[in-house]
Amino acid sequence: MLRLIEIPLKMPEHTRIHPAMGSIFHGALMNVIAPISAELYHHMTLRPYSQVVYWDETKHCPLWRIGTLTDEAYERLVIPLEKVPALWLKQKQYEVSLGPMQLLRQTSFEDLAAQFVKADSAPAGAEWQCLSIMSFKQEGRYVILPDIRLIYQSLLQRWNTFSDTVKLEQDDLLEQLTSHCRLTKYQLRSQVFSVNGSQIYGCEGWQRFSFFGYDMLKRLQGLLASLAPFSGIGVKTALGMGAVDTTVL
Repeated sequence: MLRLIEIPLKMPEHTRIHPAMGSIFHGALMNVIAPISAELYHHMTLRPYSQVVYWDETKHCPLWRIGTLTDEAYERLVIPLEKVPALWLKQKQYEVSLGPMQLLRQTSFEDLAAQFVKADSAPAGAEWQCLSIMSFKQEGRYVILPDIRLIYQSLLQRWNTFSDTVKLEQDDLLEQLTSHCRLTKYQLRSQVFSVNGSQIYGCEGWQRFSFFGYDMLKRLQGLLASLAPFSGIGVKTALGMGAVDTTVL
């Protein structure tokens, strides 16, 4: 199952939340879960979860969002958090109180695929809102602009790695998705995300893409856009990067 949960945070007085603190929260999370689980995820290149901390302008509070792509990841990561009233942030030397956990969304890869395949009409496009800094890696170098090919490549990799039944592995699918998606509006700015003392350059903001081409291709584009909030996009999604909200148009 795909699950997206959200936890309100109560910060100490005179402190503020920032998405770059995602790596700190990830470290605290690894201290909460079983050591065998922490060791397992430490050695994974592609992890079955994403997480981000950010300030929600609508709810006027700091939030911690965690997306899991498998039942096992939910049981290893989220279930232990239900018993924890607060997190100790070692790097910051203070404690953050955790509010009531809320399940925002729950579905399966099969149900998500069926939703778009059986819809009366194919989607026309999608809007992407970055909750944290997004960056990609290509040929050993970071790419700070959210190129649509790199976005689809990231999402296809996660879908085909963690979906046990429905696979998206058709020949030249990535090229077809890329060539039939057009950026129509955007507002982006470059930013820096710090991870363990290193700086990763990326961008944040929002974008709108239009889909075109044959009917099933547009349905697949909408399908992958709907996966993104659970999986994140690009590099370091487990450490707080690449978190997005998407709206399929």
